[in-house]
Amino acid sequence: MRIILEDPCERDIFHPGERAAQRRFGVEAEAREMKGSIGDRLSAGQARFIASQPFFFLSVQDGDAIHTQMLACAQTAQGCYPLLAFGDAQSFFFLLPEDEGRRLLQLSQQSGCRAGMIFVDFARGARFRVNGELHQAAGEALPDFQRPAGYRLMQMRVAQAYANCGARIVRLKKAAG
Repeated sequence: MRIILEDPCERDIFHPGERAAQRRFGVEAEAREMKGSIGDRLSAGQARFIASQPFFFLSVQDGDAIHTQMLACAQTAQGCYPLLAFGDAQSFFFLLPEDEGRRLLQLSQQSGCRAGMIFVDFARGARFRVNGELHQAAGEALPDFQRPAGYRLMQMRVAQAYANCGARIVRLKKAAG
């Protein structure tokens, strides 16, 4: 027996492309059930999970195409910077290499730049998604933070945060030796 509790006044969190995909694959009921697990902020556990990952994938729409880039912890002569820094439950920061991330930087300068991030733990087969608004952070966004040369400080404002099904994640194992 399926039990679906819906609030008739609740806004629809799925964009038209997601709704079309749900109809195409016949998973509209499952999507309605999942709506309650999609939040607009990160819990402490979710923040710990994404901060513990060595990299993430960031995607931004570029006209009719999607531009995706893998981003990792910044390695500089001064040492390794953490992957993320948190402002609050709805925003976090990361470093974008200026040369490798040139297109993402350009796209993020557009007003209301919507972006999606996927954090994957290949060893555990866990995946977490964050959708939101991406922009270059203001200089005073992280007091006392010294941005390393060659990087831009970026800010992601969370609109949706949720776990993804890990069924299709290839489990990686550390190589011997």
